[in-house]
Amino acid sequence: MCGAPANQVDHVVPGDDHSDANLQALCQWCHTHKSSSEGGTAAALTRVRTDKPKPAHPALED
Repeated sequence: MCGAPANQVDHVVPGDDHSDANLQALCQWCHTHKSSSEGGTAAALTRVRTDKPKPAHPALED
């Protein structure tokens, strides 16, 4: 990704697909950065939303 010499192998699409088409060579920094981003995205999908719906303005209620 950055052009530095690659020393890590990464899954393009995370999961159990270990085919050559789903693997790419990355430097350690790019691999760590990409994996961290994917982990954050996955964690966000599992979080429970706790925000409450905003009440309508009293003048707009029927």
